[in-house]
Amino acid sequence: MTITRTFSTREVAQMWNVSESTIKRWADSGELCCLRTPGGHRRFHLEDISGFQKTRGFEATGFLTTEKWEEPEIEESLNRKRFDKVQQLMFYLASQNQGKRVKDLLERLYMRGIGIVDLYDDVLLPVIESSEQALEKGELTLAHKKLVKNNLDEAMALLFPQLIRRRQSGKTGLCAAPDCSSRIPVNAISRILETEGWDCLNLGGNVPFDAMAEMVEHEPVNLVCVIASNQEHLVYEKFQSLSKVANDYRIPIVLAGPGFADPEILQQFPHDEYFSDFRSFQSYILRLS
Repeated sequence: MTITRTFSTREVAQMWNVSESTIKRWADSGELCCLRTPGGHRRFHLEDISGFQKTRGFEATGFLTTEKWEEPEIEESLNRKRFDKVQQLMFYLASQNQGKRVKDLLERLYMRGIGIVDLYDDVLLPVIESSEQALEKGELTLAHKKLVKNNLDEAMALLFPQLIRRRQSGKTGLCAAPDCSSRIPVNAISRILETEGWDCLNLGGNVPFDAMAEMVEHEPVNLVCVIASNQEHLVYEKFQSLSKVANDYRIPIVLAGPGFADPEILQQFPHDEYFSDFRSFQSYILRLS
């Protein structure tokens, strides 16, 4: 059973650079939601903290004295949004199997106004790229590279239920990858859709194009998202089944990931849009919504 972290009155006061009495006043007036412990102490959920910040138009830029980071200057780096320092710490924590600490760091970023798209584009994906480079240089084993990716994805899975989401749009997206290396980007696309109010059929990785086509045939899908980290399984003849059924039902197909980055490869696969980053994908979803 996963225990969701809550924050004390003192921690919230430190993050917002206000007095504890101010936090108590906001909580007691109902402006800031909180729960009470059996001892009567106020505790605050991340979702409620973020929602209050969004309403008031500020970020959690204060220094949390309860956080003992491995990098002493990390709080300042978080405030200045110096992602290089954050990436280095994230890489270290993930490689040391410190999944909870990775999640705590993601929480702090989110409370500073770094949304899910920026978390992926500016932090998580660069860390994954660093692990790939470290593997190529012989500075990291294959097992440790997988450990890094697993800890990053699991940390996001723990954080995701606490993120603010838009009202349900009534639309459904299908996300899948033909290769087995795209779990994190597939999950990223799925989570972005959900935060924007979409339902998502996340098929994961190593999914044949025929299986994607079957899902489109049987489910009321409004968008098909195909993600590829490499070109290994990108065979046009196999893609045709998905392209045909999507065309028959007038469902747009969007492509993402480095597997489709080569213009010659991209030209072979009929699609409506290609996205090299998650920001552009989110902008596209906002237009559709």
